[in-house]
Amino acid sequence: MILHDLALADPEHPALIHGDGIISRGRLDAWSDAIADHLAAAGVLAGSIVALQFETSPTLIATAVGVLKLGAAYSVMDQEWSVQRLRRIDEVLGGAFSVAGPGRVSGCFRHEIELPVFDEPFVFADSAREAAPVEGGDVATIFFTSGSTGEPKAVLSTHDATVRLFVGEQRLAYFDDQTVMPHLGSSAWDALPFEVWGPLLNGGVSVLRKHRALAPEELRREITDRGVNSVFFTTSLFHVLVDEDASAFDDLRVVYVGGEELSSAHVARFLARHPGIPLFNGYGPAESTCFALVHRVTSDDTRGAIPLGRPVPRTGVHILDGERECGPDEVGELCVSGDGVSPGYLGDEVSTAAKFVQVLIGGRRLRIYRTGDYGAKTADGVFTFAGRRDRELKIRGNRIDAGQIERTASAFDGVAQCAVVPLLGPSRRPESIALAVVPAGNHFDEGSLKNTLRNSLPPGWAPDIVVRLTAFPLTGNGKLDTVALHAAAAKVMSAHGDSDASDPVGAAFAEVLGGAHVDPEASLFDLGGTSLSAVRLCRALSRVTGLSVPASVVISHPSVSMMRAWIAEQPVTVPPVSADAAGPAASSPLTGMQSAFLFQHLDGNDAQNHAQLAWRVSGPLDVDRFAEALQDVQHRHSYLQGRYAFADRATWNRAERPITIEYLEAPTEESALPLLQSTLDTPFSLFEGNVWRAVLCRLKEREQHLLGVSVHHIAFDGWSVRILVEDVAEAYRARCAGCEPRFAHAATVPSAVYAETERVRSLAKLAKQREYWATELAGIPAGPAPWITPTLCADSGVKRIDVPLTAAEADLVGRRAIGSGLLARFIAALGETLVDVTGAEDVTIGIPISQRSTPALQDTVACLINMMCVRLRTDGAGDATAHAAGAVQAALRNSDLSIAEVARAAGQTGQTLYQVIAAVQDSPAAQLQLGDCAVDPIDLPYQHLAAPLFVELIAEDGVASGVQVAYDSALVTASTAGRVSAGVIARLLDTEGTAHGSEG
Repeated sequence: MILHDLALADPEHPALIHGDGIISRGRLDAWSDAIADHLAAAGVLAGSIVALQFETSPTLIATAVGVLKLGAAYSVMDQEWSVQRLRRIDEVLGGAFSVAGPGRVSGCFRHEIELPVFDEPFVFADSAREAAPVEGGDVATIFFTSGSTGEPKAVLSTHDATVRLFVGEQRLAYFDDQTVMPHLGSSAWDALPFEVWGPLLNGGVSVLRKHRALAPEELRREITDRGVNSVFFTTSLFHVLVDEDASAFDDLRVVYVGGEELSSAHVARFLARHPGIPLFNGYGPAESTCFALVHRVTSDDTRGAIPLGRPVPRTGVHILDGERECGPDEVGELCVSGDGVSPGYLGDEVSTAAKFVQVLIGGRRLRIYRTGDYGAKTADGVFTFAGRRDRELKIRGNRIDAGQIERTASAFDGVAQCAVVPLLGPSRRPESIALAVVPAGNHFDEGSLKNTLRNSLPPGWAPDIVVRLTAFPLTGNGKLDTVALHAAAAKVMSAHGDSDASDPVGAAFAEVLGGAHVDPEASLFDLGGTSLSAVRLCRALSRVTGLSVPASVVISHPSVSMMRAWIAEQPVTVPPVSADAAGPAASSPLTGMQSAFLFQHLDGNDAQNHAQLAWRVSGPLDVDRFAEALQDVQHRHSYLQGRYAFADRATWNRAERPITIEYLEAPTEESALPLLQSTLDTPFSLFEGNVWRAVLCRLKEREQHLLGVSVHHIAFDGWSVRILVEDVAEAYRARCAGCEPRFAHAATVPSAVYAETERVRSLAKLAKQREYWATELAGIPAGPAPWITPTLCADSGVKRIDVPLTAAEADLVGRRAIGSGLLARFIAALGETLVDVTGAEDVTIGIPISQRSTPALQDTVACLINMMCVRLRTDGAGDATAHAAGAVQAALRNSDLSIAEVARAAGQTGQTLYQVIAAVQDSPAAQLQLGDCAVDPIDLPYQHLAAPLFVELIAEDGVASGVQVAYDSALVTASTAGRVSAGVIARLLDTEGTAHGSEG
């Protein structure tokens, strides 16, 4: 191998420097031979994987060389990784060998080897141990991604991936026998191939440092005392050194930088001081070891974003839009091909298949890695960076490019460094942004920066707050420490919020909008709030003021000033009902919607009122513990264990009936799904306490199950999904650990639910609401709606049309909904479409709305929804969207009556008020977690509909992602449903035609 040949040429030449010690080429070669013999005796063979548990040291490098001589692959374990992570890595590696020094065996691996202290000095022999033959495509090393606490993902790296960079006439510049380079990065990452194998394969020297941090004075000492002349810096560390003392780079031969986006301002300062030192910007994911692109940076490059450069040897880089190769300067996804591309992720076929794909490029089928980064290629063949996919944030309905904000701020005079920090709101998702800034000198003007950003960036992109820091925190690898940065920004944000402590109303608005200061005269909806935001605001106001605030009040008083005025008019009342204050009563009245569901159940066949969920479960599911977990959830949520009855009114009554769990078996998922669906559809008996069931179907394939849950709507709504899923996960975790579950929140008992809903209603002006509905719904058209046409469909039943939105389309919908709100714009689009499709000029739409407007109603599984009517009358004049927005707002202001009360006020029955239902599905999402199992949701088809036509706008965090149209094919034609789908999409986007639609 190359290292032995170099040792043969000059065995006394230095190879490694560690502290004051020097390891020669000959000594390293002989030492690695001795280690290889020891490992071979312990069972390590060609193709084995060996985990190395050493700190950065000559022993680590000698052991890695010994492993490679056996034809095996090594993987370095970071000394800071936890015991839990090491044990998980052992599982991923499939029980690989592990090597540690004397007394340093961790006990985390199944096959551990203790490496002895070898007698020195090692004697170099001309005839070294014969290395096992390897191919260039054989795995040489494995890198583990995801940090110290995330799920480890094993990136395989081949011999070719490293050799391509450092061997041959086209190797990276300045790697030769004069190279002396410090190893500054983590040995567990692909810094080691660059900083250790790069010098050694060229006859140079690697300087091993235990501590990765490097201050300017330390860099000077490395240059002066150890002859360091070539350095690779992470971008963040490079920026810090330039800011602190650019003269520290004096006497270097070459500087490589990579890992993050390079600042033009820092490059300009470096080149001004060191015009003769070559500075290379490198780009490349671990999946294409070290670098895929490099670029020698010049002063001309500092006028804009620093280019990524051209491909390194034996590497292809491509800009793709899907599988189409983009033209010059067209932005697409950066994809890498060639000898550096990883074979994939060990033990993770799903991720490998998703990221490593075969694509036809230039008439050749190439295996590429999709990086997730955006870029472009100039006509001259130079690649540029255009941001990362996962740096796109969704804040208050706007898609925001964090990279563009940082580039704009970096160009501002007085900003040395900056970084966008997403701040989490009550949903634990980004709801506002801060800009962390390290000022350059004393010339920083925060006010001017904010004005510049507001004027230079698209609406809604300007950061809510600027956080000044003296320096950016760095990780041990020298990269930006985003966790510490978030903590610093949150601390400043918290202090900013404390200044509003005397204004609880403003604080509640700020909380819902992500912590930003709120203009007291601005409407919640003009600030990007949605209907879900209004519900959250009700709860926040209840918590900080002690009042139960109906959603109708928030809609009619959407600004801080208007809400303050409403609160000032309210009489002093008793505090809101707490989650468990009412105690475990044996019986309780039902809310209006629950009563309606019980009435529909009188004939015992109301299967259309089932809420159904399903998942695919892969892995070691403990079925007994899972059954115990379901019983825990049953006992926790009273509505799930109750008997429902009519006495003088509809009531819930305590019952002790356990949950019904059905166990099935089927050979395949395809054959299991009909069985699962049929069992979920089985009618409930609410009068006997049969409210929900779970169905667990074991498949023939080992450790594969389908899980289904069906709950009657009398005890369940869309908001309940997250609560149920999180509680099942916690109960299963606890039962597997042999203990009682510790749920995050107390579940509200039915008597408290009813008391709180009535309390909220008492604050609303119900008499005026009855008057409103009597007038608004007077004279609504009788008979079936124009879109209902009984058909002779042979395959009758519920059909569905799904139309996803692209990211650009979702962004457009969000921007056009600012001011009116997503719900209003959606209803306007649907109303106009129904008029266009059917010719109707008077349309009434039913809309489900949440009634969880106070904290006491937030964390229990229950049916806490109501149906609201919006009537749209078209006269062909005026702004249809504005008209619809006004109708939606008016309906929301009068939404405290149950649908049955609204029908009585209008002289109708509830079933005749509407024959189409529309909903914005924006309830909080949840992922079911069952220990070590992989759990994926299954999208079950609708079996029954509460109206012949059901149109949904799917949204997450206020951002639309698609439209679904479900229809009863016995009453609505496929053509009508297709035209409705296409028309809604076209109107949401303000486009002509029906390109998205389908006419069935």
